[in-house]
Amino acid sequence: MKYNLAIKKDNEEARLYLIDLMDKEALIEIKKINSKRSLNQNSYLHLIISAFGNHFGYTLEEAKAIYKELNPTIYKYNKKGRTFWRSSADLDKPEMAATIDKFMEASKEAGYPLPLATNQEWLMSLENEIEKSNYLRR
Repeated sequence: MKYNLAIKKDNEEARLYLIDLMDKEALIEIKKINSKRSLNQNSYLHLIISAFGNHFGYTLEEAKAIYKELNPTIYKYNKKGRTFWRSSADLDKPEMAATIDKFMEASKEAGYPLPLATNQEWLMSLENEIEKSNYLRR
């Protein structure tokens, strides 16, 4: 179960539930849940990565790799002498926002500016370009 401890009702329900589990001597797991990125943020990221890849001739997977490489402090980690890359699904909203900003800046510097999430007309135009390009590749 998930409870928002900032909400009084949730806080009390969580406390009662924990007491009940303690009485039952249950094996439990308690962990903090970070706020995940929003679906809108995820859709926007996917669109600008697709547009970038489409413009520069990369597949979606290749464009995603470039996006992550531009943000190594957030995505890259080492374990047992090997390098790994986190999934964007593990990012919270502030991390996602930071990576999007860096990606947009790099794309702009490469000569292909990307639209802000608020520029619906430009975003729709990109969606159409990508769909058209995907259709022609079939």
